Order: sequence, then C-alpha cells, then structure tokens
Amino acid sequence: MRPVIPLLVALAAVTLVSCSGGDDEVSAPLPVSQRFISAEDAPGSKPDPVEGRETTTDYAIFIPALAERSVDPDRDEMATVFETADFKSAGADARFFGATHVPETSPHVFSSFIELETDGGATSALDWLEADKLKPCPRSCAVQRSSFDVADIPDARGVHRVATAEDIERVGTEDERPEDEYWIGFTIGPVVYTVALHGPPGSVSEDQAEDIASAYYERLTAD
Repeated sequence: MRPVIPLLVALAAVTLVSCSGGDDEVSAPLPVSQRFISAEDAPGSKPDPVEGRETTTDYAIFIPALAERSVDPDRDEMATVFETADFKSAGADARFFGATHVPETSPHVFSSFIELETDGGATSALDWLEADKLKPCPRSCAVQRSSFDVADIPDARGVHRVATAEDIERVGTEDERPEDEYWIGFTIGPVVYTVALHGPPGSVSEDQAEDIASAYYERLTAD
C-alpha cells in the first residue's frame, strides 16, 4: 500500500517549460522545483535520502511509472485519461519525519504532480487517481478504504487507506505490514497535485495530512 516513488528519469539540471501560452499569458504553473512539498509545508520533515525527487516529460516513462505506484491500474483506462497529446510532465518527491530515516517505519509524506494540457484533463486525471485509491488491494483484503472531506482546498479529494495488524492477521497476506495512509488530491489549472501522508497505524493522522495539504495549496496558489 505504500506509495512507491515512480522510476522516472531525473531532470534536475533541466527546466521544464511550464506553459504553452505567449507573452500575454496571465499565469502559468509554478517551476518544477517549487511544485513539491517543502519543509515549510510539512514542518519537521526532511528530504528522503533514498527515494529522491524525480521528474519526466516522457509519456512512455510516465505511464509504467504511474502504473507501478497505483493500487490496481487498468492500462486501457490510463491510456484514455492520460493521452499522449494531453500529457506534459510529471514528478514525485518524498520526505520523512524523525531524527533518523527508517524506510519501513518512519512516517513519510509523498508529493507529486501531473501537468496536462488543459484544466479538464487535470480534473479527469484527479478523478482517475481518486478512484484508484478507493480500490481494494488485488492481493489482500486487509486494507480498509474510505473517503473524507478536505477543508480549505476547493474540490479536493481525500482517501484513507489502512491495514491494521489485526486485519492483516485475519484476512491479509504473510508479507503484509500494518500501514496507514491519508491521500489528498487537488487541481490548480492544468496540474493535478497529490499528497500522501504514510506511516505505521497511529503515527499519522487526517488532521496532519490536511494541515500539510492546506499549507502546500496556499503556497502553490500564492500571488
């Protein structure tokens, strides 16, 4: 259930073009370097030393990477929603909480963006991402899913996914670990952004996820 950072091609030395408009363009998505959760948005978090920031403009790389980090992806649906002509760029990043990074037990906050050609394309992408998050895991019945309302972010979606030790023992798999995740997605123009606060049960909360997402949204939309 843990959000795996996509195996994207790093473009750290490349500045992606944020919009296709001319000189009269009123506004454009933020530069790629500013599109991820920061220490300001998530106080106490630090960059993940293992799962580093990655971005891509290559559709052929993006689709398998997205499929890898999705719950139960349908490739035909993905091809319909994320059309080659509509896709522009994507990226993902990870941060962790705590004095020492422990991949399996440290609470993490993951952020990602997908930039499409149109606002409508971003909304369709958000619909798909939310629907995928609400799907049951294909190999386990231990993961409970539910939606929750997100305050202060227009049209945001929230999904809670949790697998407790008790549920895993009852209906899970031998290699499954107890995990808790609060996922929030929203759009700003042609870009869909996601936040996933993840950790062992009891280490993360809906309030914390909403606080991080709200700070993130406010920074992304600041004049």
